[in-house]
Amino acid sequence: MPLRSGWRALLAGLLVAAAVRDAGAQRRTSLALSGWPLTITSTSANDFEAGFVLLGTTRFTVDAVSNTPAFTLRSTTVSVQCVPACPRSGTLPLAGVQWRRSDQATWNTLTTAYVAIETRTLSFGGVNDPWTQTVQWRYALDWATNGPTAASQFRIRFRLTVAAP
Repeated sequence: MPLRSGWRALLAGLLVAAAVRDAGAQRRTSLALSGWPLTITSTSANDFEAGFVLLGTTRFTVDAVSNTPAFTLRSTTVSVQCVPACPRSGTLPLAGVQWRRSDQATWNTLTTAYVAIETRTLSFGGVNDPWTQTVQWRYALDWATNGPTAASQFRIRFRLTVAAP
């Protein structure tokens, strides 16, 4: 049985992301994101049979913007979390929101604690500068627990951590 239009706002992801500066006054590394908001416009019986509904993808790019004074290598980690209180609205549980890197087969459950998506060492103007990754999103569905008016919003935040290796 398909869900009603109340699911339109299932994951209207309110994104919080910012460029993060590393130790040097002008050594900067940025995190750029695209692919928001994640929204479901409808679900079908096939989605329930599969056990999930696909939500979309988010693409991020990590870029060493400045390197004065020189700081050749940087360890960069991109992490993700659902900002507490999670969900922001609705009755769907957080445990249903899942993500995975596009180059991996394993799905991870979104949590309210930061979880690393990927870590790479980059060299200004060299190796892994910039580097990009795509994250896929889905919501696990269950006939018994996901009713037709269970629209929910989850506020998803990405964090970039930069350090000398």
